[in-house]
Order: sequence, then structure tokens, then C-alpha cells
Amino acid sequence: MALSLATAGCLALTLLPVTAAPASAAYCDPAASGSPPAAGGDAARLAVACLINAERTQRGLQPLTSNPSLTAAAQQHTAAAVQLKWWGPGKDSHTNPQTGSTPQSRIKAAGYCQNPRSWAVSEITYTGWGGSGTPKAAVTWWMNSPTHRSIILDGSLREYGSWAQAGAADRAGAGASGAGTYVVTFGRCQQ
Repeated sequence: MALSLATAGCLALTLLPVTAAPASAAYCDPAASGSPPAAGGDAARLAVACLINAERTQRGLQPLTSNPSLTAAAQQHTAAAVQLKWWGPGKDSHTNPQTGSTPQSRIKAAGYCQNPRSWAVSEITYTGWGGSGTPKAAVTWWMNSPTHRSIILDGSLREYGSWAQAGAADRAGAGASGAGTYVVTFGRCQQ
């Protein structure tokens, strides 16, 4: 069994090179996918990326590749959201009410795609608690939302950055057990 960087933390069940592995050979760690983020959140953020890439490859799309600038933007937004807890019904989870930052401004400030000929970015967010704070719950919710599903399955987007953090970004989930907050940023950069 080999760790596949191309599928962002998914495990490839094959002895062939990862680039030759069919989409059906990849799976995501059930323990990480079904658990809310722990301290650091690495297992949960990699599980989110793996589940998203599984959705893409099942439909014949290329898996996304990790980008450090997109990851930095996702990390910054996740940390602010858990600290400020402004998400919730009727709230814009994509605009930080304290700084006014938007997905585009955060991603640009993180250094993604400097001086592009063409670029596109997008962001999806999720927070849940109780049994809904897991990577699997986040990706299931996104895939059941037409807007979020279209972002995940946008074949023009090539890169991603994901972050997961313990805790809720909604005051209603403050102090709740099993809380997790997730931000995934997506990009396409042509220099």
C-alpha cells in the first residue's frame, strides 16, 4: 500500500505507480473521514481533500493538487471563523466581518498565482457539531448543495488548499462536542 500525494492523503491499493491507478483503487481512511478534527486537524483536512478528489475521479475529472498558498488562505479563514463564530443561518461565511476579507482577497494575500494571465478561485465552507462535525459530513453536505457541488466538480479548477479545525464557527455550536470547521479553497492559475 502506498501513500498517494496526487490524491491528497488517499491510499492507493495497487502496486502500480500512483499515476496509473484507476479511481476505483483509491479510498479514504474511514477513521479520519468519520472523526471530527483533533488538535492540528491534519487527518481531517487530508480526509476532506481525499473525499473531494474521490468525488471528482469517480466522475472522470482529474484530482486536485495541493497548493501551499491556497492552504494558507484556508487555514487563516478557518482559524478566524472558529475564533469569531460569525457563521450561521443568514450569515455570509465567506466574508470575515472583522477584516472584510473575501476568498479572493485572502487567496491573493496568501501569494497564489502572482501576475497571472488568467486565474479563477473559489471557496467552500462548513461547520458542524455532534455527529455532523466530520469530514464525511462536510463533503456529503457540499455534494448535496448544487452550488457547492458545482465548485467541487468544476473541471477547470486544478488546485486546492484545505483546512480543518476543532470547534464550531457558529455560536449555536459553541462548546458542543464533536465540532469541526472546514474551509477548502480552489484555484486555477495560468501564468
